[in-house]
Amino acid sequence: MLPPRLRFLLTVLILPLVTRAAPKLSDLTSTGRPSALPHGGDFVFSLLPKSFQRNPTLEMTVNTEMTDYGRLFRQVSPSAPAYYVAMAAGFKQFGNPTGGEKSPAPAELERAMKKSLAANGYLSADQPGQAPSLVLIYYWGTHNKLDRETARNFPELAAKYQLERAALVGGKKYVAEIAHTMEWGPAPGDSNNELKEYLSYQAADDLYFVVASAYDYASVLRGQKTLLWRTTMTVNSAGVNMLETLSPLIATAAPFFGRETKDPEIAARRVSRDGKVEIGESKIINDPVPAPKP
Repeated sequence: MLPPRLRFLLTVLILPLVTRAAPKLSDLTSTGRPSALPHGGDFVFSLLPKSFQRNPTLEMTVNTEMTDYGRLFRQVSPSAPAYYVAMAAGFKQFGNPTGGEKSPAPAELERAMKKSLAANGYLSADQPGQAPSLVLIYYWGTHNKLDRETARNFPELAAKYQLERAALVGGKKYVAEIAHTMEWGPAPGDSNNELKEYLSYQAADDLYFVVASAYDYASVLRGQKTLLWRTTMTVNSAGVNMLETLSPLIATAAPFFGRETKDPEIAARRVSRDGKVEIGESKIINDPVPAPKP
């Protein structure tokens, strides 16, 4: 059983997030510049549910963690590409199980991954004479929260699912922050931090996700499977489906494959339900990620 203090914090910090709308992200000033979104822009609560909107806005996060071993490798770019072999690990379902979810065709996601990886210089070693240096393993799926009553009756399970979604949203660093908040409460100033408020909302709600992990090819041949970097991508699944969200999500992550992010990147992208895959460019909230040192 959880200690009384942690049980109380679960009640006051997590359960209220189950039904709340996305927080409004106005101009962020922590980076020293306005956000890419206009003031009062795309993350404002709409009275019309997304399921009834013709062009709903997707609320997304992208995060890349690089290992110490991965930082030893040269920087990859379109002018200095690296070649990989890809393995699709398929659809995964985590959290509260649900039925009726339709996954995009693996071939569709493979095309989206190839296109986005190529933007950063990661090319598929599918031609003769191209020696791969990476093995890329990716999978996709859902992670759903417990309903309010179940979460109240099973706080340990609610906390476990909360931390799992936090890992998808922001990796190990963000998981540590959420765990600290669960135990001790929010740090001073967190309640006025719009970025953290949005990340908290994203991690507390139902998600679609894609996870891509890059391993050293030589280590895989030796049976060691040494990780270089991992990119996690999430999109809030309220009112939308996997068929219309995963390809735009992967496209939005393109600048961050193999590029370590200091904090999770937040983006908004609109999708069309009249036969088109997406509309316009994604809008990134945070500053562009600096290229890693060789």
